[in-house]
Amino acid sequence: MTSQTESQLLYPLEPYIDSSAVIASGVLEGICPVCGNRTTFVDFTENLRESGGCLLCGSSNRQRQMALMVRRRFNLSPIGPIWFPQSFSFYNVEANGPLHNRLMINPGYICSEYFGEGHPGGEIINKIRHEDLQKLSFESKSLDLVLSSDVLEHVPAPYDAHMEVFRVLKPGGRHIFTAPFNPLTIEDDVRAVIENGEVKYLAEKLYHSDPVRPSEGVLVWTIFGVEMIRKLETLGFKVRAWNLYEPESGIVGNCNTIFEAEKPA
Repeated sequence: MTSQTESQLLYPLEPYIDSSAVIASGVLEGICPVCGNRTTFVDFTENLRESGGCLLCGSSNRQRQMALMVRRRFNLSPIGPIWFPQSFSFYNVEANGPLHNRLMINPGYICSEYFGEGHPGGEIINKIRHEDLQKLSFESKSLDLVLSSDVLEHVPAPYDAHMEVFRVLKPGGRHIFTAPFNPLTIEDDVRAVIENGEVKYLAEKLYHSDPVRPSEGVLVWTIFGVEMIRKLETLGFKVRAWNLYEPESGIVGNCNTIFEAEKPA
C-alpha cells in the first residue's frame, strides 16, 4: 500500500502557479483541445476545474483535460478536429457536452447515458443509448478506448464498473478518466453502499448536477483515494496519473488529475 508520503510525491498538491491572476482577469488565450481552434477561455471562477469556457465550443477546464490527454496519447494534432480511423472503436459514457459534440464526427464513436434500472444495456431511449457501467452490453475485447469524466463516483460499485471496462477493452486499449480524487487519503471515502437492496448512507448525502435529470441531481457514492490505483492494478490495468497544468490549452489550477488505465497487450 502506498504511504501518505509516497502519495504526496506522486500527486503533489502544491499550486503550479498563483491562480489568483487568472481568476482576477477571468481570461486566457490558447488552443482549445476540444475543438482544436485558437480561442479565448473566459469566466474562470474559484472553481477553476469547472469554469473557463471556450468561446467557440463552450468546453470547461475539466473537459479540456480529457481532450488533451486523448490527443497526446493517440498522437493527434493539437489543431483541428479529434479524428480517428474508421476502424477505431471508442465509447464515451456520456452523450452530452462540448467534447461529445466534437467526437460525434467519428464513425467508430459510441456514447450512452444511464436511465436507471429496468432497461437492458444497449436500449435506445429518446434516441440515446442506455448503458449501466456495472454491466456493459458490449462484447469483450471490442473497444479501443473508453472515456469517462466524473462519472465513476456516481456508480454504486465502481470497481465492478472498472472490471467491465477491462473486459470490453481490446488488449492495449485504454480507459481515460477523471473522478474526485484525494491524493492525501489512502482509502476511498465510501459515502453510501447498497445493503439488502437498500441504500445505506455512511456519510452526509452529497449530490452533483445531472444533465439527464437536472431537477434531481445524482448521488456521490465514492470519493477516491490512493487505493484506487492499487485496486485497478489488481484488476490487471497498468495505471498512470497526471496533474495537468497547460495554460496554453486552458488548463490551470492544481486539481487537474487525470488517469489512464491501460489493458496490457
